[in-house]
Amino acid sequence: MRSGRRTPLALLAAVVATAALGSCSATPAGDRNDVVTAEPVIYPLSLRYPGIEVVADVPYGSDELQRLDVCLPPDSAPDTTATPTPTPAPTEAPTARADGRDRQDTRPAGGRPAVMLVHGGSWSHGDKATAAYRAVCQYLASEGFVTVNVDYRLAPTDPFPAGLDDVRRALDWVFRPTTLETYDIDRARVGLFGGSAGGNLVAMLAVTDHESAAWAAGDRIRAVVDLSGPTDLTTRSTEPDGVSASFQRKQLLYLGCRSSTECPAARAASPRYHVTDETAPFFVGHSTDEFIPLWESQEFVATLREHDVPVTFVAVEGTAHSIAQLDRAMSDRVVAFLRDRLG
Repeated sequence: MRSGRRTPLALLAAVVATAALGSCSATPAGDRNDVVTAEPVIYPLSLRYPGIEVVADVPYGSDELQRLDVCLPPDSAPDTTATPTPTPAPTEAPTARADGRDRQDTRPAGGRPAVMLVHGGSWSHGDKATAAYRAVCQYLASEGFVTVNVDYRLAPTDPFPAGLDDVRRALDWVFRPTTLETYDIDRARVGLFGGSAGGNLVAMLAVTDHESAAWAAGDRIRAVVDLSGPTDLTTRSTEPDGVSASFQRKQLLYLGCRSSTECPAARAASPRYHVTDETAPFFVGHSTDEFIPLWESQEFVATLREHDVPVTFVAVEGTAHSIAQLDRAMSDRVVAFLRDRLG
């Protein structure tokens, strides 16, 4: 074990202490902390999705990596003609979930909620079409969310801010009138979901949302799920309780820097330093002994709460990183959060 690294017991104690403080202080409605144990299986990967259509490789830019997939709920189909059609009234007819349980179709007249999903991979690799991320996309669609699964340019060929620019462009694509009409999306109910590097990118989108043209036009991010996202890429992450030397090198490649001490991009790419009172509610999941240190999410959550941003913080005992945390119970927690925030 690397010198200076906290033990799992010490990390767990820190989470419990954070939870105790959260329960005693005045925090926004809906704030909570949980410490859980996850089963060693990615629940969405264990299911089959016969009713979920995937519209693959839709371009949102000219680069070959500026592509996305759209996973559609089982009782919908894309209107590829993009012509106006009457919006169906809400119905109470049950539709099948991927796990065999019935759910109610409660679609309101304004369209469906949507979630933009961003894959991980240390900003240098990864793919929306990997089995795990495709399964998460299909799982969220099976729960009623139009899910947009995004690829983006990767480091070191395209360092920061290329990946962030791409996911922002993809989000702008979601808010286009033709996209909203084609996929029956309610522009007032759009959320984000990212794991690892994808968690960092969706968190950055959320904390800088107020700077975007979409926000100025009235389109806002309403909910964010961040699993194991690095939130502090500054020299703080290079301290003894920080990330490993190998991950520090990956961060520098992403940031386009040769040294962490001379890297203005590090702060610019760190969500912790950009939170505002306008930031959307967060669900943050992080394992107690994974390779991204727990304190990154703890300190990010504390900063969110300092700005009265509602947060659900779940610490998962063990080493499961990013979407590997998504056993059945954690998947249900994420869906419940998204339903609560996106209606």
